[in-house]
Amino acid sequence: MNLNLPVEANDFVKSLVAQGKYENEEAAVVDGIRLLMGREKLRSEINKGIEQLDRGESFDEDTVFDEVEAEISLVESMNRES
Repeated sequence: MNLNLPVEANDFVKSLVAQGKYENEEAAVVDGIRLLMGREKLRSEINKGIEQLDRGESFDEDTVFDEVEAEISLVESMNRES
């Protein structure tokens, strides 16, 4: 896949590589896509929660926060692996 990024995005990616935050531009873009994937998964989970609330289903806050913290840890570990 070849991408033509807007100048601002291209400059940003190059600056991340120049700062040593990523080995190359592809690694930076892949990490960005992983973040987008995580965001979309989170949106899906939020929508599921809204649907559950609309049906009158709910959970205590300790259960919810434990699940959210587990999901955050998973996303963060995926980002550290890249």
